[in-house]
Amino acid sequence: MNRQPNYPILSWASMENINESVIDKLILNWLLDNGSLTSKLVELSDNQFSLELLDQTQRAPLDIEVSMFDVKTIGNIIDRKVVLMGNTAPWVYAQSIIPLSTAVGDLAILKNLNKRSLGEFIFKNKAIKRRSLQIAYLSAREYGIPPRLCGGDEMLWGRKSLFTLNTNSLLVSEIFLPSLILEIKS
Repeated sequence: MNRQPNYPILSWASMENINESVIDKLILNWLLDNGSLTSKLVELSDNQFSLELLDQTQRAPLDIEVSMFDVKTIGNIIDRKVVLMGNTAPWVYAQSIIPLSTAVGDLAILKNLNKRSLGEFIFKNKAIKRRSLQIAYLSAREYGIPPRLCGGDEMLWGRKSLFTLNTNSLLVSEIFLPSLILEIKS
């Protein structure tokens, strides 16, 4: 029987509120890395990286999503869900929350990324800054991750970052799937 480690179940929290000793050091290093996750995945996969667009819709934001931004209201958003693949295996489930008010001017490309990596765009634009980083150990089912990506209701590590350019912000959540954890540890 394959048992999950007995980690505490965390809601999203900043690192100062988390006991680092409960997180495997290899996983922790990936969670806290300030660079492009896409670049790390390309390197880890020996350039066998791909992106599967699961869904991209415009909708009204949830209250919990609005609370992550520095404004009281953000208007409608683009909700983009993708899977980042390495060596044809699903490695990361990522969700981006992009206010339509952010996707203008130089950032209008955010409306039509299609199968391009958001991380590639973010880290090529030096004016975009990561303002906050939170991590969590969460239920794949409760987060809405399709079972085909992780085999059911796994507990998974993830990180959530708020990126800003001037007064515009976007929120990116990256959930590390079991196949990535195996690859990191191998």
